[in-house]
Amino acid sequence: MKTFVLRFSSIAIVFLLLFTAISTTSCKKDKTCYGKVMVVDTAGIPVAVATVKLAAPSVNGQVEYVGTTDGSGVVSFEVKLPAIFDVFATQAANYPGMTGVGVLRLDEPGKKTETTVTIK
Repeated sequence: MKTFVLRFSSIAIVFLLLFTAISTTSCKKDKTCYGKVMVVDTAGIPVAVATVKLAAPSVNGQVEYVGTTDGSGVVSFEVKLPAIFDVFATQAANYPGMTGVGVLRLDEPGKKTETTVTIK
């Protein structure tokens, strides 16, 4: 009986170690990049409800993401692959004909990057 318990516990420990090793190592790495754009006017006041477009050339054509700023003038993006985006911001209701441009470098997976765009 003693040898049976010893063998059973040895086998259980080996399986537990293998399960732990397999479940903690992963071939899939998160390639998501996180970007935040703040839109302000020339006085530095945050612009709410501004349309922000990120655009970058790609092998399969132009890649674009569009979002709208919140009450604090900020919009966040989650991009699946690293890229350097041109940023275009507009707010037609309060700033007709005015636009803002900038660059957002989302080139490190998992890293959060921020930029500020001024509407002029």
